[in-house]
Amino acid sequence: MTKMLNTQGYLLMGEDNWLKAKWFKTFKQDYCIDEQDMMNYVEIKAKDLSFSKLEDTLNTLPFFASHKLIYLKDSGLFKAGKKEESDSFLGLIKDLPEYILLVVDEKEVDKRNKLYKVFKERYAIIVCDYPGEEQVITILQKELKKNRLEMDKGNLLYFIRNMPENVEAILTEFQKLITYVEEGKITQEAIDAVCIFSLEKRVFELVKKIGAKESSEALAIYNRMIQSKESPIGILVLIARHYRVMLQIKYLSSKRNLSQKELATQLKLPYFAVKELTEQSRKYSFKQLEAILAACLETDQAIKTGKMEGVKCVEVLIMNCLNQPKIG
Repeated sequence: MTKMLNTQGYLLMGEDNWLKAKWFKTFKQDYCIDEQDMMNYVEIKAKDLSFSKLEDTLNTLPFFASHKLIYLKDSGLFKAGKKEESDSFLGLIKDLPEYILLVVDEKEVDKRNKLYKVFKERYAIIVCDYPGEEQVITILQKELKKNRLEMDKGNLLYFIRNMPENVEAILTEFQKLITYVEEGKITQEAIDAVCIFSLEKRVFELVKKIGAKESSEALAIYNRMIQSKESPIGILVLIARHYRVMLQIKYLSSKRNLSQKELATQLKLPYFAVKELTEQSRKYSFKQLEAILAACLETDQAIKTGKMEGVKCVEVLIMNCLNQPKIG
């Protein structure tokens, strides 16, 4: 893939380290480059970046090889406010010697940056963002096959949707599951027993149970969060956020007739989350959602003024949400 791009400079963008590592491994294999070869592989981190040393490296021929690879990680040169350093770097890499391969790995990139524009025009930009559910399922299915385990698609989706959108983090948790189960089939019970879900994912599940009027399950989720030392205020903030998004979805879908894909783009949320929240929003009227958001504000004030103890205060809010009459 990298040879087909026929260029010497590569900007790796995005936050998914697993995808970056996979791309970089393939790149080195394509060019037969060994990281142990100190003469022809140079790795530079931000704190070690010296433009004079970089210039020397660029101008030194490879040792008994056709190429020399320079890997620059998290330099910060593609962010705003680094004009002088960016210009110095640009002067060095604008016309690379034919034997140089340059890979620049950045999490944050300002697309207005002159360096970014040069890479877009002259070199190659590789975007390493979260690949989406279907590709992640394929990655996990390969891991299952390798370990002779089974897992149905419903449980794969349950696992993925309770994980951060980061392949590296997903695979770390998945490895725990594989070690725990050892043989047979991975079930939802195993996922719940082993995996650590983010607070946001657990609150999402809590709000889902509230909408379904499953009071015992909703309170059980809340109690588990409190037992794991989560802050009642932190839980409250996320409850309010979910109901606020529901209100936005209800308005945009009914008043402006936006599709779920358009909603996902506008609200900057995963498609599956918009789909779930759209279903949940149908269980409430506009007035009910507004009343719940007002109750969230009152709960916040009650906690901060000491009117009621935080854990109990949020529990009362949850009960009030559960007692909202069904519509339709």
